[in-house]
Amino acid sequence: MPAAETIRGLELTLPCNPVVVPQMRRVLGDLLLAWGLSADHELAYDVRLIATELIANAVEHAGEIASDLTVSLSLGDGWLHFGVRDAHPFRPRALNGTLDEVSGRGLLIVRELAAEARGYTDVEPHPDGKTIRVSLPWPIHT
Repeated sequence: MPAAETIRGLELTLPCNPVVVPQMRRVLGDLLLAWGLSADHELAYDVRLIATELIANAVEHAGEIASDLTVSLSLGDGWLHFGVRDAHPFRPRALNGTLDEVSGRGLLIVRELAAEARGYTDVEPHPDGKTIRVSLPWPIHT
């Protein structure tokens, strides 16, 4: 049986402020590049879009009751895991709208991107909030 791949990762606590959204998109793009994924790879684009949607959601909704959020990205055993933890007490739900709607479609986009990549989404509740995670298969064998 082959040994498990070494896990690489990043975890940052950030202010619940809209300015962190484009900053984290750049940081995550740079990290994926350092891990061997080209900037023009479809997964790199998807991760940046997923990050944008989840971090913006946390800023918009949890920012009313919390001053910060935590972003995590890890890679191991052929999977890339991205998560956003915030202090909002309610479990999010994707609205029943369509991708053409002006607002309320962020979680729908995230769920669709994960499904297209053969990944999955999950919400882990905590006593002080929740973590929304997206797991995607990693296309590079190391």
